[in-house]
Amino acid sequence: MTSTHPANASGDDGGSSAGEWAATGRPPITPGAGLISTDWLPGPCDSTRLPVVVSYTDFHAGSEKDWHRVAELGMKLAESWPIMHGAVGLWVWGKPAEWRGGSLSVWHSGSDLRRFIRWPVHAEIMKNWRGRLRVESARWTDERFVPTAVWRRAEEHMRMPRRMSHCRQGAKD
Repeated sequence: MTSTHPANASGDDGGSSAGEWAATGRPPITPGAGLISTDWLPGPCDSTRLPVVVSYTDFHAGSEKDWHRVAELGMKLAESWPIMHGAVGLWVWGKPAEWRGGSLSVWHSGSDLRRFIRWPVHAEIMKNWRGRLRVESARWTDERFVPTAVWRRAEEHMRMPRRMSHCRQGAKD
């Protein structure tokens, strides 16, 4: 998704079909949506299929520089995913033209998601960026984990335009 991880990114310049999911882990990005994403990053509970808790996060930066910084932090957090207790898996996504990005994470339980939110590394990042990003999130439970269905539901939110109105513009150095 960022210049430091180009091999992991898939975008709408060729997209991926639902049929490719099993072989590649690529999300079924709608062509022309302006979205990029990592391939599926499996967690230790990757074989879990039912039920799951899905968490969608969407941040909107005030500058391209901040967007790149936050995207890099997201990719750094993703490096811990293989050992993240209760994590089924994760996509880190971006919409560069709008300085937006976020995560679509799947969890074995709500308590596993809450543990991640309270994880000191994650909490410190959120504290450091508070007031400088507009962050929206959604959470839902799926009785059966179907990766393409989870992506398509979240992509409806990703494709909605966002305005930068609730946070301070510019980077804090």
